[in-house]
Order: sequence, then structure tokens, then C-alpha cells
Amino acid sequence: MKSSRANKWQKSRPSQPAKPVFGGPRRQPGKNEAYITGWNGVRECLASPHVKVVQAWIDPRKLSREDYERIRPYSRQIEELKGKETPYGELSQGIGALVRLPEWDDLDDLLDGLEAKGVAPLLVALDQVEDPMNLGQILRTCEGAGVHGLLVPKHRAIHLNQTVAQVSQGAFAWVPLIEVTNLRHTLDSAKQRGLWVIGTAAGEGSRPWYQVDFRENSLLVMGAEGKGLRRLTVESCDFLVELPMAGRLDSLNVGAATAAVLYEAVRQRHSATD
Repeated sequence: MKSSRANKWQKSRPSQPAKPVFGGPRRQPGKNEAYITGWNGVRECLASPHVKVVQAWIDPRKLSREDYERIRPYSRQIEELKGKETPYGELSQGIGALVRLPEWDDLDDLLDGLEAKGVAPLLVALDQVEDPMNLGQILRTCEGAGVHGLLVPKHRAIHLNQTVAQVSQGAFAWVPLIEVTNLRHTLDSAKQRGLWVIGTAAGEGSRPWYQVDFRENSLLVMGAEGKGLRRLTVESCDFLVELPMAGRLDSLNVGAATAAVLYEAVRQRHSATD
């Protein structure tokens, strides 16, 4: 005999799709808000203390019982739909959420906190990166690699928006994304705080990326594909590293290059603790 809980679960998963419950034009998220879809992204937003979930929607027919149970602690913020449409768009993987984007401390506060914990900072800065897809991918890589903060210029750069948040798969909820007014001054200030500033640029004077000791306080600077690092940015770096290319192409996408360098840092830092 099935339990009442199992019966309730079956009732919440109708065999025939229902019509959307919302009509009319879609709403646009407000300032500093984003509409996130998909299980990974919404789950991280619900779990993060840095993100305010304004409202979440689920289609129980699309969620496994395990996923359904995992979001039950957040039931006050969740509305079950009879269809696949919300005021802000469709669901993906049976879930979507309107969230308020996080606000982070400045770089000095971040470094003060790491110093108090005795943690060697691992930071990334972006120079001339303007593609939101790249920024979202880099955020996701940074979260996986344990990066403590991602720095982006306030001008001539992409910032956190709905596309970036969606592509990051929830990483934006955990990795501090800090806007800086002047990247060169920020790099110089970081050096005064004891960080090694490592730029990525191919050519004479660059060393292989694996010859850098990322166990030290490190700030990795990545430039956009094609544009690379600006001259003043290069001048602010302690040294430069490169990723040798074995094929016909002369460069990697900035997201792929960032992942390659950061996971060398992960390897070194894990080896140091083994």
C-alpha cells in the first residue's frame, strides 16, 4: 500500500502537461536582479547566504523525488506551477528563480579577511574581457578552483548581469566579483599587500605557466582573446606566463586559458597539503 506522501508525490506529477498559468507579456527583472533557470544555478542561489531569492518556481513533474526533497527546506520561497511558464519566462529542468544579485566587499576587506584566516589569496583579474559568456564561464571555473575573488574594471568590461549569472551555473553566488576603478592601480596596491601579480601573455620574456609558484599569494591577470593585456597592465605584472600552442591556432578562448592556468594552481596547492 502506498503511503499518503507517495500518493501526494504522484498527484503532483500529472501525466498531461497543463497550460501556463501566467499570461501577457513577460516581466523584466528589476535592477540588480536576475531570473535564473536550471537546477544547478537555482540550488546554489537557495544555498548561498550572499544571494536573496525573491521567488522560486518549480514544476514537480520535471523534478526527481530526490531533487524535490532537497529543495523542501526552502518551501517558503517556492511556488509549484501547473505549467512551465513564470512571469519572467520558462522553467528549465523544472525550476526557475528570481534572485537579487550579491553585493561584495572591496578588495582590501577581502584581503583582510583572508589574512585573518591565514589563507594565501588566489585572485583573478580580467583586462578588456567584454563577453558575458566568457565572464560566466570564468566565474564557474573560479568557483571550482577555489579562487577567492574575481576583479573586473568598472569601465570597458562586462559586469554581472542575467546572462553572466545564468552561464555561471550559480558560481556568481559564491565568488566575490569586485569592480575596480583603475586596474593598474589595483594591481600595484595588491603587490604592496604582498601578492605576486602574474600576467598571461605569449612572447619573449614569458615563462611556461607551470613554472609559477601558485602556493604563494597570487593574482592572475587574464586578457581578452585577440586584445590580450594592455601595455600598462603588462607593466604592472611581476612576471608573465604563457600557454604553448601545439596546433595551428595561436591562442585559446580566455575562459579555456583561465581554466588551464587555474588548475595548475589547484594542483600545486593540493600537492602542498598532501
